[in-house]
Amino acid sequence: MRTYISWLLAGVALVAAPAVQAQDTPTAFAMATYYRCVQGDVARADAIYKEHVAPFLMAEQAAGRITAYGWAKHWSGGDWRRLEYTVGTDMDKLLDSRAAIIKMTEAPEHAKAIDEFQRICSSHDDYVWRSNASSQAPIAFARDRSPFAMSTYFVCNADEPEADFIVKTVFAPVLNQRVKDGMIASWIWQEHLTGGKYRRLLVLDGADEKALMKNWASLQGDLEKAAPDLARRFTEICDSHTDYIWENTK
Repeated sequence: MRTYISWLLAGVALVAAPAVQAQDTPTAFAMATYYRCVQGDVARADAIYKEHVAPFLMAEQAAGRITAYGWAKHWSGGDWRRLEYTVGTDMDKLLDSRAAIIKMTEAPEHAKAIDEFQRICSSHDDYVWRSNASSQAPIAFARDRSPFAMSTYFVCNADEPEADFIVKTVFAPVLNQRVKDGMIASWIWQEHLTGGKYRRLLVLDGADEKALMKNWASLQGDLEKAAPDLARRFTEICDSHTDYIWENTK
């Protein structure tokens, strides 16, 4: 069986953040595959995705098995060069979609291109994330992405639920004000369900890389001003991280 996409699926219940998510927000699933690719050939991987995979995902969205999908290009960060993700609200439908996409990659009209994709992007990491707090409903966030996103992947200890509480009570008001001021377009805080070492993920969407970098340069100071002790406690719990900037495309 071809392994173009090796998603792990798990149930996700959204935790509503004060004043940023409605209590009746539907269950949502976010599945991400982070690819390591040969840098000189990665444009070819983009073309294969656009020609062979994106139309299939568009059809899956139209059929209601997924509610959003995306493909993002590395602008800065670590060794992940491309990011593919799907978002859905129904576990069974997502399972059906996964089975269908595996079958699609095995079809003769796609097989050669998928083999080429796998040679270019020969390894990947799979994560399943659960939304914990956001500036808008997570499904709306996934459907209406800005051109660029800054993603910070945190390594955290067993006190990570306390970190979630700090994000919802201290960080959320600061981030929401930045959305109102136009510094960022939206944000979402996600928790790890399956995958590697990263336990929490903060995604900030913005108009371009300059806007995101300008926001990032002053964000830590404002968070510390809001609640110095809790900001320090957060860094004790999630004491290391890796930053990426992604260019969002379909």
